[in-house]
Amino acid sequence: MDLFAWERHHWLSGRALPVSLLGRPGRGILRILFLPASFAVLAWAYAPARSAAACDTNGAEVAAEAGADCARAWFDANLRINEIQAVGTAESYKLRPSAAMQSLIRMGSSDDAKALDFAQAPLPEQLKMGARSLEFDIAYDPKGGLYKIPAGASMAGELVSDDYIAGMSTPGFKVIHILDIDFNSSCVTLVACLQTVAAWSRANKDHLPVAITLKSNDDRTPMPGATRPAKFDAAVFDALDAEIRSVFHPDELITPDMVQGSHATLREAVLAHDWPKLGAARGKLLFVLDDTPQKTALYRGKRQSLEGRAMFITTDDKSPAAAFITVENPAKQAAAITANVKAGFMVHTYADAETKEARSGNTQRRDRAIASGAQIISTDFLVADPRIGKYIARLPDNRIAQCDVQASPQRCQGRDVESGAGLAPEGSP
Repeated sequence: MDLFAWERHHWLSGRALPVSLLGRPGRGILRILFLPASFAVLAWAYAPARSAAACDTNGAEVAAEAGADCARAWFDANLRINEIQAVGTAESYKLRPSAAMQSLIRMGSSDDAKALDFAQAPLPEQLKMGARSLEFDIAYDPKGGLYKIPAGASMAGELVSDDYIAGMSTPGFKVIHILDIDFNSSCVTLVACLQTVAAWSRANKDHLPVAITLKSNDDRTPMPGATRPAKFDAAVFDALDAEIRSVFHPDELITPDMVQGSHATLREAVLAHDWPKLGAARGKLLFVLDDTPQKTALYRGKRQSLEGRAMFITTDDKSPAAAFITVENPAKQAAAITANVKAGFMVHTYADAETKEARSGNTQRRDRAIASGAQIISTDFLVADPRIGKYIARLPDNRIAQCDVQASPQRCQGRDVESGAGLAPEGSP
């Protein structure tokens, strides 16, 4: 077995743990030392007083049987990343439009004005509150300056800030919800957004893996003076991979190649449930291109799966590159979500959309998203917006993550998977 295959085998099985030898802050690793499983379990456990031998991580069928203070060690040794559920944010970068922009939007459609009238907290706050997935809509700007003066701002008489213009003047990918209209972002460049996430991740190296979904934004907004966006093609997607890798080191990412391993295709690995275990995945991130079939085909190119790529893609369940599937509305497609989850795929869905659930207080869509087993559940309301209502989308008991109610029911017994803490109510996942 060559070195790469040996490392991957131990990485997926959770029987070894990478440890920094050179003291770089956070979880970045320049050289890797693999320790025996007993020490790995001890390193990940929250309770240092417990020896690894005291935790029955191999024989116990559920976390409660592993021993006192051993829940997290059991999770790391036994659960794979497709066997847990977590909530994250949609439009993770978005800020509320100004009053002037809201008036302009309202002239076109009052429904659109309502749909855009919300904001997300700064990225570190979202992550601290438990968001374990983030989303960014990205526009390409190879020379810089293409999006620095939004047409809507000019029409509404809004002066954009000097910081906004400076950020938009740099070459690279920009983070924008709707070109020329809903353009205010907490981080205007993708690099700035990813650097913020990387800083938080390196300071909180025991976090569960964070999924970051990206979507291309190259549709011209139908309005006078609208920006003509740069179109995405294969070369642009190559640049996107390079920008991701300019921020994150290889050991900080879970990539398609790592999951595929020796399987003939990525789909084959997924159907074999050969996702990494939690102990090997903590402190890492994975990227998903959640886009149209035309765009994901450009990104995939002529590859059998996604060889050499930084991101997974969302696709249908028959593709050799299939690993992630997006189902927009769990209230209408819960059965399809559950079937894909049980087959081994990771499913992304939405607890709410366009502020409708938040304004009505209707939790049906959120509740069905959780019950369906979708592993990645996105919301615009990780916390309630007092200007809109009391609606929030969180897991029961505000857990950051729980055992998937379809893929691994009853194994966590009500405990939070990230920390191992919590009680075990009757019937809890």
